[in-house]
Amino acid sequence: MNDGRRPKGTGSIRERHGRYQAAYSFTDGTGSRRRRAQVFDTKTEARRWLNERLAEAATGHVADAGGLTVGRYFSDWLGSLGVSQLEAATVSWYRSAATRHIVPALGSVKLAKLSPVMIESFLAEKAANGRLDGTGGLGPASVRRLQVTLHKALEAAVRKGMLARNPADFADSPRMPPRDVTVDVWTSDELVRFIEATQTDRLAAAWRLAAMSGLRRSELVGLQWPDIDLDGGWLSVRRSVVIVDGGPPIVKPPKTAKSRRTVELDRRTVSALREWRRAQLEERLRAGEAWNPGEWVVADELGAYLRPDRLGKRFVALSRAAGLRTITIRQLRHSHATALLSAGESPKVVQERLGHSSISVTLDVYSAVLPNMQREAVERLAEMFDA
Repeated sequence: MNDGRRPKGTGSIRERHGRYQAAYSFTDGTGSRRRRAQVFDTKTEARRWLNERLAEAATGHVADAGGLTVGRYFSDWLGSLGVSQLEAATVSWYRSAATRHIVPALGSVKLAKLSPVMIESFLAEKAANGRLDGTGGLGPASVRRLQVTLHKALEAAVRKGMLARNPADFADSPRMPPRDVTVDVWTSDELVRFIEATQTDRLAAAWRLAAMSGLRRSELVGLQWPDIDLDGGWLSVRRSVVIVDGGPPIVKPPKTAKSRRTVELDRRTVSALREWRRAQLEERLRAGEAWNPGEWVVADELGAYLRPDRLGKRFVALSRAAGLRTITIRQLRHSHATALLSAGESPKVVQERLGHSSISVTLDVYSAVLPNMQREAVERLAEMFDA
C-alpha cells in the first residue's frame, strides 16, 4: 500500500568492455525496491543519465515501462492512433513502418532498455539492406520515415511516464550510401505523342492537363470547376482524393502549405478544358437527376469523380495503345518537370508548380537533368563574351 513516501535512490557507474553501465536502485512509493540500468558509450553520457534518474527519484517522478517490450508497446501505440486526430494516410505509414521494419527488428527489446545506439544500428542496417526482398537498402526518404515513426512513438512513451527521455533524440542519422535517383520519364517527343494519341478519348482534356501541369494523380482527381479560372488561365490545388490501405477514396485538403498552390496553364490546355466543360454540361443534361453533385473535372458519365487507381490503370492502357513506353501517372508528373528543366526553366519554378516542400527535393529528384542545364548555361555565357 502506498504510504506517501517519495522514491529515494542511489546509483553507480561501472566500466564494462570499454562502455559504461549506469545503474541505480530506488524505493518506489509502495516501498518496493526497484533497479534500473543502461549502457552508454561514454562516461559523460552515463553520468548525465544517472543524475537525471536520481533527480526523478528524489521528486517522485520515476519513469517505469516495467517489462514492456518494444513490440508490445508499438502494438498499443498503433491502436491508440485510431482515435487520434492524425490523418488516415499518416496513421497508415506509421503502421507500415512499425509492422514491416521496426517491430521485426526491435520488437523483443525491452522498451526501457532501447538505447540511441540500438536505434542507430537499426537505421544503419535498414539503409544498407532494408528491403524485405533483400535486394538493397531503403532510400533516404524511407529511412527518415522510420526515424520519424520511432521518435513519434517514443515521445508518447515519455509523455505517459514510461520513459524518462526519448532515445531517438540522441540517435544520429545513418550515413546513406550513394543511390541512383534517376527517374524513368518520357521525353518531350513522347509527351507530344501521348497528347496526340488521346485527343479522341473522352478524357482528352484531363490527359493534356496531367501532362502540362505536373499535378499529382490525387490532385488531378480532386479538381472541381470552381478551382479553375479559364479566363485567367490558371488553377488552384485545393483538395486531393486519396486511397489509404485499399479502402474507399478520401477527399481531403492538401497536406502542406506548398501543396496548396496556383498552377499556370498554357492556352491550348485552357482551350481543351473549355471544350471539355461544354461536353460535360451536355452529359449532365442527359443524366438528369442521376447526375452527381460536386462539379468534378475528371469525372465519369454521371459526374462522379474517378477513383485515382482506376485513372492510373486507364493511363497505362492508353500509353500502351499509343505504343509508348509504360510509365505511371506519377512518372508523367516527373516527365513534365524534366521537360521544363531541359528547356532551361528555373528549378524554383518547377518546385512551385509541383508543390515540393523545398527546392532541395526538386534538385535531388531531378539531379540527372541539371548537369546538362549547367553546360548549356556556360555555353550561353561564353557566347555573350565572344560576341
